[in-house]
Amino acid sequence: MHVLDDPIRSALTSRHALLATADGTALRYPPDVAPFGSMPPRPTSDDWAALARLTTDDDPSAMFVPAGFAVPSGWVTHLSLGLTQLTDDRVEASGPRGWDIVDLGDDQVEEMLELTALTRPGPFLPRTLLFGGYVGIRQRGTLVAMAGRRLSMPGWVEVSAVCTHPDARGHGFARRLITEVVRGIRADGDRAFLHVAHGNPAQGVYEAMGFTVRRDDLKVVDVSPRG
Repeated sequence: MHVLDDPIRSALTSRHALLATADGTALRYPPDVAPFGSMPPRPTSDDWAALARLTTDDDPSAMFVPAGFAVPSGWVTHLSLGLTQLTDDRVEASGPRGWDIVDLGDDQVEEMLELTALTRPGPFLPRTLLFGGYVGIRQRGTLVAMAGRRLSMPGWVEVSAVCTHPDARGHGFARRLITEVVRGIRADGDRAFLHVAHGNPAQGVYEAMGFTVRRDDLKVVDVSPRG
């Protein structure tokens, strides 16, 4: 398997190992950092039992799963989502940083939570900021757009939490912030990748920027053991 075929497991067994909670072969992030977990690609009943000890109805585990993957009885599937994975093959990220792009840190977490709750770019939790590299744009003092990093493993870092307030769309903020995040990832010696849900028109924006489709058959399921 390529490391990007299950980037959650690749991250949790490398750069994010210190964040990982483990039980046997099952891994997951702390629930206030990210709702992601992982098992081997062909999990046994012991693997499922291990994941069950790390997962509750309040904190389900979202996992990348291979084709033909089946959730066993005794588990609830809260979400099943097809994803396209793109890599930064032709993204042009040279040039200076925009004057209005600011770094985001601990002091901005409440604003970031408000913006992501409104725009729903994907999970963003109180300690998701630990992944680092978050940047944003303000208008009249209000955070209206942001983007940052998430899953990270040797050679690759995911671009995530890309969102713009509905009242600030149409100005190219997302494109500029993605470019800034990619610039930072490359400066650290890595390449960038991202995911988009099937049918999301944002894929056209990413491809216009120079991202290219690596896989369009990825699937994520969000599961918890039946109480």
